[in-house]
Amino acid sequence: MIRYGFACKTVGLPGAAQSSLTLSRANRGNLLSVSRNNLGALETMLRYCHRQSVALMRISSDIIPLASHEAVHFDWQAELQPEFESLAALARRSGVRLSMHPGQYTVLNSPRPDVVRKAVADLAYHAAFLDALQAGPECRIILHLGGGYGDRESALQRLRSNLAALPAFILQRLALENDERIYTIEDVLAVCRDFDLPAIFDVFHHELNPPPQGSIQHWLDHAGETWNARSGRQKIHYSQQLSGGKPGMHSLAIAMQPFMQMHNLLEERELDVMLEVKDKNLSAIKCANLTRANLPRKNLTEEWARYKYLVLERSPTVYSAIRQLLKSEKPTAEAFYSLIEDALACRLEPGKARNAAEHVWGYVSRNAPAKESARILKDLELLGNDLAPLPRIKRKLLTLAADNNEDYLLHSLYFYVN
Repeated sequence: MIRYGFACKTVGLPGAAQSSLTLSRANRGNLLSVSRNNLGALETMLRYCHRQSVALMRISSDIIPLASHEAVHFDWQAELQPEFESLAALARRSGVRLSMHPGQYTVLNSPRPDVVRKAVADLAYHAAFLDALQAGPECRIILHLGGGYGDRESALQRLRSNLAALPAFILQRLALENDERIYTIEDVLAVCRDFDLPAIFDVFHHELNPPPQGSIQHWLDHAGETWNARSGRQKIHYSQQLSGGKPGMHSLAIAMQPFMQMHNLLEERELDVMLEVKDKNLSAIKCANLTRANLPRKNLTEEWARYKYLVLERSPTVYSAIRQLLKSEKPTAEAFYSLIEDALACRLEPGKARNAAEHVWGYVSRNAPAKESARILKDLELLGNDLAPLPRIKRKLLTLAADNNEDYLLHSLYFYVN
């Protein structure tokens, strides 16, 4: 009934890293090279989503570098047509619901005409990108209402005027979202109803900036009324507060207990939930596993294969407890992820870090050059008393794993989660 997805990047997925480009280096050759790299990364992510049954994913706005910059003239649609045709076919096969979310400088209700002009150009790029992927109308560009500028009513009127002036190919792609400081879900719904646009209900933003009245379920259902057969299943955003961070900062991972409380609030609604969280796909799979009825054992064993050395590095005790759990008749996702969270909350210690590193070293040591072996063994000895060599050791071990095509290690979160 409820599907979960992630935004823009992946953690621990080889071949999915995207590149950027500065304006000073934005010649045709570099634009083509970086764009092709980024589209290749998108292909890797789409295949991953299909393989892992992740139902929705947000595409990074920077996938085509500087695409809406006034000083850059790059006909990316024509230059990259073969890549887009291939990606469009893959996206259809995978069934992944795609979206995009322009950054904070794409503001339609600014009092400055130049800012609005650039915002329209940026939205045109986003719409053209989704069109190039042949994405259906359920694949949306998510936009906040903008700033207050000291006069909310005037700012909202500018927004309405500028929305009304948008070309149809942009407007029909938009979905509007509440924010954590200025515009509530009530404000968003008023604009969405005027323009027949779907409303994204951001649960975290709502908690920080709620309307004067109404429960979460009340506003969730009112937002749901703005979605229809054309725009697809209702979509919402969910995130959690970063511990110790400024209000509104997203957490590093989705914590199980508050997530399950939220999930229970959703009851039997059919929803697509975009998770906004630093560990991206890891939390998406975690949330999907936690909420799936009759979860197959293999889902947890596959997760364990990725978390194994990361857990060992933090807590050998938890490592043993998870191994025992997975030997039991019916291991539950709740028990598994509770132990994972316990391990990741542990402080790194030199001796434990060395123990995990030596386990990983055992996989790749037989093919390591003699000089490299000597350096790693020296660093491992130092690691017994000091954590300083650990990042260097992990870089060397990851390089050796790649050189030897150790796929099991290349997907281990030991290398990618601090």
